[in-house]
Amino acid sequence: MSENESSLPSNQRRFALADGLFAAALMISVGLWIYTRLGQDDPGITMPTKLADDAERELYLTPGGIYTSDDIIANGNMTATERFVGFRAVHDFSPQPGDQLCPITRTKANQDCDWVVAGHRYAFCCPPCIDEFLELAKNRPEAVLPPQEYIK
Repeated sequence: MSENESSLPSNQRRFALADGLFAAALMISVGLWIYTRLGQDDPGITMPTKLADDAERELYLTPGGIYTSDDIIANGNMTATERFVGFRAVHDFSPQPGDQLCPITRTKANQDCDWVVAGHRYAFCCPPCIDEFLELAKNRPEAVLPPQEYIK
């Protein structure tokens, strides 16, 4: 305790201590709120980034691995960027039992963000995850599980 604080009457010292504790509790509460709102429940989860336009067109409009010409047609012969113009991803890092999971991040999948691969419909949390999944389907098809395997 500083010399100035020790010269204060005891009730003023208690108020100063209470103010300090309140400020600390407020800072911790705000920090925790920000932490949870940014979805950092699992620091191991990272969101993928969008591919460059030319690479994206090549990925989406060229069959390979288990991604077929029929899949390209079923998806409207377009890229995810073209199909999901204006799509706003909201990532749910706390899926509940029975929820469909994004095959890439294992966060809760958004039913409005789906793609057909190998004749099966898969749901994702955001369009960049579709990019990664197509890379997997083309280059490591053995790593792609059936859609029913992506359920919590």
